[in-house]
Amino acid sequence: MLIFSMIALILILNLDQFSQEEASTRLIVPEGEYILSVSINGLKIEKAGPQWRVSSSGIQANENISQTQLSNIIDAWQRAYISPVSTEFSTEVFGQPDIIAVLQLAGVSKQTVVAFNIVQEELFLVIDKQVYILNSPNVAQLLEPVVTVTQ
Repeated sequence: MLIFSMIALILILNLDQFSQEEASTRLIVPEGEYILSVSINGLKIEKAGPQWRVSSSGIQANENISQTQLSNIIDAWQRAYISPVSTEFSTEVFGQPDIIAVLQLAGVSKQTVVAFNIVQEELFLVIDKQVYILNSPNVAQLLEPVVTVTQ
């Protein structure tokens, strides 16, 4: 019984080390949160009942975007994993993003702004002044057909 108590105590004391290792990779949209809308370079995909619709404010939307494509974009955002970049970057490198996406989550008043930056042919995401790389899915699944991605 004493041995089991000691093992439990050791695990409890080291629990923070285990959680730090897992915290390196995370979802853009926290688990259990749901997207109400995604704006990509000003073109907004928003929840309209059980479906998604595109609303634009002065931006011409692609007329050929299907419900399936809209659902696929939202699903890709829901399951997108990112990892922090360990290299230090100057803030000037990320001054003007190539693409901006704004996510509105259900029950969350603050929007999540994701800036996509291509630096030396590498894609970086900036969220809350933190630099990340996209693990999965690929960037085309997050943005196309709203924004055409050339790699």
